[in-house]
Amino acid sequence: MGSAAVSFGRSAAPHMNDFFNERVHTDDIAATDAWLRSQYGHVDLQADDAAYSEHSVGDGSFALRRLEWRARVDVAHESDRFYICSSTPGYAWRIGQEQGEYSIEPGILQPGDDLIARADHTRVDVVAFDAEWLTRTARTVYGDETLRVRFAAAGPVSRRLRDYWLATQQWALTQIPVMSEPLVRAHLGRTLAVAALEAFALVGDPRERRASALEQASIYSSAAAWIDDHASLPVTIDDAARAAGTSVSGLRRAFAANGQISATPEGYLGLARLSAAHADLVEADPATTTVEATAARWGFADAASFVAAYRAVYRTDPETTLRR
Repeated sequence: MGSAAVSFGRSAAPHMNDFFNERVHTDDIAATDAWLRSQYGHVDLQADDAAYSEHSVGDGSFALRRLEWRARVDVAHESDRFYICSSTPGYAWRIGQEQGEYSIEPGILQPGDDLIARADHTRVDVVAFDAEWLTRTARTVYGDETLRVRFAAAGPVSRRLRDYWLATQQWALTQIPVMSEPLVRAHLGRTLAVAALEAFALVGDPRERRASALEQASIYSSAAAWIDDHASLPVTIDDAARAAGTSVSGLRRAFAANGQISATPEGYLGLARLSAAHADLVEADPATTTVEATAARWGFADAASFVAAYRAVYRTDPETTLRR
């Protein structure tokens, strides 16, 4: 039996009060039992000695968790959010009439579900989603403001989508060292949410949702290409919307659903022009070109705003780039 009961570790990212990076470890059977009961409700610890560890990283919208069960434990737990779990051999579960083993196939636990499980010396990887956040993300992805997220079954739609989810989850785990960065976390959460919505069948008509998602992706691709081609002209997002065959509100939805570079068409247009200005500065002769003239040529009327935007993207001043 270990000498330490329960140990905790936590670090928080600056300016992100809801970010957490927490570790828990216990190698004392009484402390293990107490900790598991506090987290899962009903627990039956079937061992003369036991250890448990957990590493959780995330924020209010989603989290990545790795649980190490070095004991045989029966658990009864009512879920308050969405959890997608996979494991090494040794985690058998039942939810209503469905049952399985997380080492064979990942499974989803939904808010209000009653989980009956047996963990027997296993490691469990979990992605947890806040229910309201996942609902908002799904509404953006599918362009349906009435959508409520509810999955039709605990398991994935197909073997191919099972593998897609597992690959996405494993990639996400490699990003833990940089998850304190808000932009990394935003991209990671969005990628995992989209993978979950694709890999596990939602209640309702999947054909209609898929058609909506494909339509928005098509609008985004068309508009982004048009903006790239016309960034040197005095165009607006109204022009981009017309070129993509949609309304301005439709264009905004498409960028919100698909924009990895920018979630708005205005932001994408600004970055396209900033990229072009950067290319001009790299190639320009500082004897005949100024930063102010380059900024104005690419639609930045305020040189100070251009300098600030340039620093944020390229981590240097445009004057430095010009004079290299």
